[in-house]
Amino acid sequence: MSNDSVRVLRILGREYNIKAPAGEEQVLQDAAAVLQAEIAANKKKFPYVTANELVVLSALNLCARQISPRDKLHAPADVAQRIAVLNQRIRERLDSQGS
Repeated sequence: MSNDSVRVLRILGREYNIKAPAGEEQVLQDAAAVLQAEIAANKKKFPYVTANELVVLSALNLCARQISPRDKLHAPADVAQRIAVLNQRIRERLDSQGS
């Protein structure tokens, strides 16, 4: 018998049932909250992007912070510019795959 419990996480208006090992439920909920906050921040900065693009941008931002803490030293305008460039690349890739 498994000690895993199922947690329902709501991200971008969609519910996800995810199993969490015993004792890790709060970590999972905290991670979902961090992701949702990052998505909300990106949605304010880039209101024209799709939900999928928001998730990708948010995941990339979170991963970049984990890999390179020195990014905190960059000016917000520099970070916004880098995100805009990444967003354009994502849009171009999605457009090329849709053709």
